[in-house]
Amino acid sequence: MKFSCRQENISYGLNIGSKIAGTSKSSLPILNNVLLSAESGTLIISATNLEMAIEVKIRAKVEKQGKITIPAQILNNYINLLNENEVLNFKAVKNELNITSENQKTKIKGEFAEEFPIIPHIESKEQYILKSKTLKNALEKTVFAISSTEVRAELSGVLFSFNTPHDNKITLVSTDSYRLCEKQIDIKKTSHKNKKNIIIPVRTLVELLRVIKDKDDIEVSVSENQVLFKYDDVEIITRIISGEFPNYKSTIPPEFRTKVLIKRESFLTAVKGAGFFTRLGVNDINIQFIAKNNKLVVSSLNNQLGENQTTLKADISGEDNEIVFNYHYLIDGLTNIKGKEVSLEIVNDNMPGVIRSEDDKHYLYLIMPIKNS
Repeated sequence: MKFSCRQENISYGLNIGSKIAGTSKSSLPILNNVLLSAESGTLIISATNLEMAIEVKIRAKVEKQGKITIPAQILNNYINLLNENEVLNFKAVKNELNITSENQKTKIKGEFAEEFPIIPHIESKEQYILKSKTLKNALEKTVFAISSTEVRAELSGVLFSFNTPHDNKITLVSTDSYRLCEKQIDIKKTSHKNKKNIIIPVRTLVELLRVIKDKDDIEVSVSENQVLFKYDDVEIITRIISGEFPNYKSTIPPEFRTKVLIKRESFLTAVKGAGFFTRLGVNDINIQFIAKNNKLVVSSLNNQLGENQTTLKADISGEDNEIVFNYHYLIDGLTNIKGKEVSLEIVNDNMPGVIRSEDDKHYLYLIMPIKNS
């Protein structure tokens, strides 16, 4: 194998691929490597952790085709040290990669490509074209609420519900049992009208967020057990989580007794202030709705630290009410919802509250209350 390319091009590919190299639960040393494949006019950089694989194609001048695997971190770290304007020359000799440029030369020991796991490829008729900006925005508003434990595998990813409830729509849902996010987005183009539910692992979606920008489209291909995201010259393929996502619709109250419309920033500041005085391990803040005076009172009490109370002007409809929330979860919701105003709807202190943005009618954030003991 022999090829040359610009430092900035191979650095781009390695910065993406090396993120998942070495993240496998398997003890196979080869998974710490990236696979370099030189083909006609193209260098393909591949990495896998056996659950997810990434391929990045970059431009290269290929004199001799071939493949080799090289430890990802040392190769990436070394390439990033070099000047981005340099043209680098690569030559594989047996299981070693020689790298030379005008003022330097180095040699990195690797392994033969035959030792590297086969990267699967999807041939699926189920393809969906999405605006990358739209998908990125939806992922940013959902991945933060995914369960951090793997006790329940079905909660360790985001539910992608295609054509549910409407054709040419995808509904993304995430939950950790204490809060839940739902975001609906448009499908730009597809020939499929069938309803389909899949759960995509959070690790894959985090890597996808690193890759996609606010321009161009992204292609999603779905097979029985895998899904492929193709964006520009990057392909990410991952397994689909087996299991049934919870029937979350039943947790969303069909009607509410109290609704408040309030400035988001003011509400967020009040919650942060109250958060300093919550009980350790409970993180509880009290929210009181005073409908007749259109006032929202946010308060907290810690016998060791002190107490805090903020009274906010708000537009309150319905009856007087009161509820206790975990302030961390409330801050997460208010931070990820955009817009000047948000609404908070509740039934009572035993049922979940729902936060919505006045600027985005296709997103909701549900949060479970802390029940009085």
